Formats: sequence, structure tokens, C-alpha cells
Amino acid sequence: MKAIIGIIIGLLISSTISPAADKIRVSGGGMTPLHSIIWVANQEGLFKKHGLDVEYLTMNSGTLGVQTLLSNKSQFLFSTGALAITANVQGADIAMITGGFNLFAFKVVSRPEIKGVQDLKGKKISISQFGSATDFAVQATLDRFGLDPKHVTVLQLGASSNRLTALTNASTEASLFTEPFATMAIKKHKMNLLLDMADAGMSYPQSCLMIKRSYLEVNRDKATNFVKALVEGMFLAQRNRASTIQTIKKYIRADDEVYGIGYDYFLGKHAEGLLSMPDRKGVELVIGQLARTNPKAKGQTPETLRVFEPSILDELKKTGFIDKARRS
Repeated sequence: MKAIIGIIIGLLISSTISPAADKIRVSGGGMTPLHSIIWVANQEGLFKKHGLDVEYLTMNSGTLGVQTLLSNKSQFLFSTGALAITANVQGADIAMITGGFNLFAFKVVSRPEIKGVQDLKGKKISISQFGSATDFAVQATLDRFGLDPKHVTVLQLGASSNRLTALTNASTEASLFTEPFATMAIKKHKMNLLLDMADAGMSYPQSCLMIKRSYLEVNRDKATNFVKALVEGMFLAQRNRASTIQTIKKYIRADDEVYGIGYDYFLGKHAEGLLSMPDRKGVELVIGQLARTNPKAKGQTPETLRVFEPSILDELKKTGFIDKARRS
């Protein structure tokens, strides 16, 4: 987590880059099929319908995504809410304005010889980057099973495809994957499922839409219109499974037979998490983990860090926009 903290401090001090005034950019970090609500909204002209010219920036990890937000290269970030918490501990002003997936979406997958989480003692487990959702997920898994983090070697290997390769060639003994990569690892490569973190009910702000408060204060109409397009994109993606899977294929490389699994998991089962704020327990879990190594996080709460900003969702619910979009 020290790496992400260092990046954030540097960006807070030195950033002077501004985006083109007529372009709104959204970064997507640690891509899952849930990101298709953005891709569909853009592809189907929903952002333009609400007066926005939107460019999507593909990022392999949320760590890179938060850099673009803090440096003003993007105005929105759809990724793990842990990034907002970590940044605000260091003095940033990022707010979560919608939810997305409010549980750990990861499955802990291991090589065949590893039969349980306890067997990871003395072994290597890969994540995308320190400070990412995968990093927090590893720590939460070890805590749940009483395994000392010092007894596991955590390696940052980047994208899911890189981690899957390392797992299959025995460079690591375990990793964490979202769908459809988890199913690819288990069914195609005969790896073991050690833990489904979502089924275990492990609360975490896995994904949410984030924005800098300083941007929101002077661009509230744009932010509201962005969320409107995103909500419409979510319902459209839910209604059109086949076409949405084709859209997902443009951004995520996987085996054809498992794309539907990823769609059903994120869009069929959990997509409407977008319509509620991230769960408080998950945010407190992140703060607690940060406090182990960062004194600035000790004693902090979601309120002191100002990470929740529900006013846009509240407005769209009160005006009936969400109900109308659901029926369209």
C-alpha cells in the first residue's frame, strides 16, 4: 500500500494538468463485466443524450485510474472505493457518488496441490498492484482464516491475464480473480476454488463511481447527467444480454464459453448495486487495514474522510428518474 500512498502524495502536490474543456473522461480500473454499463452507455449514445462528450480510458488497475483522477486527466473513476479512502487519508477530496459492487467480487483460486487457505503459508499469492482491490482482498482473506500476512509472499503482477499465466505455470500458488477469469482458471486450467468472497458475504466497496469534490462543486449538472446516462446504461445492459456480451468482448479477453458467466454474475446478479451507496462496513474495513501501517488512518471514519456523497442518487430517486429508466 506504500506505493499507492507515495503516488497520491506526489500527485496532490504537483498536479497541474487540465483536460480539454469539451471532453469528459472516465477511467475504469481493474476491469470487470460490470464496467459494461459505461461501455454500453457510451456505445449507445446515452452520454450524448444527456449533453456529454465522454471518452473512456482503459486502465489495467484502479491504482492507475486514481492517478488520472487526481491529476485531472479524468473527471470520473469507476473502480474500487478503497482508492478514494486511501487518497483522502492523504488529504485528497475524492467522493463516492454511486455504488457498484458492494462485496468483494473475487474468488481466491489456487493450484491443485493447495487444498485450503491455510495451505498458503510459506507460498506466493499474486495481486494486481499494492493498494488495489486485490491487495485489500488478500489481507481480508488472511485475516478471516487467521493466517499471518508475514507468512505469505504477495507479488504484484498486474492484469488478470498475467496472474492466470503465473498460476498455471506454477510461478505462484494462488491469486484472486473476478469473473470470467475465475471460471477460466477453475474449469479450463483445473485450479482449485478456495473461497468465493462474495458468497461469504465479505463487505467491501469493490466498485463505485468516484469524483473529486472540487470538480463536483462547479460541475454538478455534468455529474448528475453522467450518473443518469450510467443508470440508463445499466438497465439497457440488463435487458440486452447478447449484445452486452459482444460489447464486453471488446474490452476483456476470455474464452467464449465463460463470457456469459461474467455477464450473469455482474449484470444479472449484482448490477443494481449501482443504485445504492457502498456499504459502510466495507469502508470501515479498508480504513482499519490502512490504519495498520498509516498513522493518518487511525481514528478516521467515513464521515471524517468525507468519502460518501449520496446527494445525486438521492435526487434521481426523489425525482422518479430511476423508476422511469427501469420501466423504459
